[in-house]
Amino acid sequence: MPYFATFDTDTKRVIFESAPLSPTQPDGGNVFPGEIHDTDDASAGQIHFTLRLLVSSRDLLSFWYDSNRNEMLWPGLDDRYRQTLQHSCIVTPPRSILSFRSPNPVVHPVSLRCEHTGYVYLTFDPDSKEAVWERGGQGMMYVGKVMSAQDDRVDLLMDWRGSSGQLSWNKGSQTITFDTVGSDGRRSTNSLPCEEIAPRTMIEYYKILRR
Repeated sequence: MPYFATFDTDTKRVIFESAPLSPTQPDGGNVFPGEIHDTDDASAGQIHFTLRLLVSSRDLLSFWYDSNRNEMLWPGLDDRYRQTLQHSCIVTPPRSILSFRSPNPVVHPVSLRCEHTGYVYLTFDPDSKEAVWERGGQGMMYVGKVMSAQDDRVDLLMDWRGSSGQLSWNKGSQTITFDTVGSDGRRSTNSLPCEEIAPRTMIEYYKILRR
């Protein structure tokens, strides 16, 4: 199974997605944050980075990516694999935040930034039907599905972790509308002004995992 590394060379951040145990069980995949090191080899097309495996701060694993040869170099992991492993790589466009745990990249996602007690972000893709809602600064994500997309309107069904709700994006008015339920049990419809931004990538997971 493939694995993926997404680099942001400006912020020195890396997100590494491990392969799931089975293509029929994509939830077996994992995601790890990492940092790029400043080295003299960077000018030669090599990126040296270290992953944090989340079990403890001491669980680190270093890799080299050689962009000239398109190879990922792994260290020897245990007694069975004492020698460095070399894996061939393919350079792709930045991985969309919607592509997590999928070997099939989301090619044309749309990302919105909306004003709501700070910022929230909505990324969706009508082709794959995938959607993700992020609460900026809080490290919270909610997944959803695109139900329909026509003209300037996209309707989505979001999973708010225990409850579901419909949400609509109107490109013409640059707003999203959604139903909410107050503490008194009454439903109301709210609208948020939004703007289209550059598509959100897997690097956004770094901010969540390193909180």
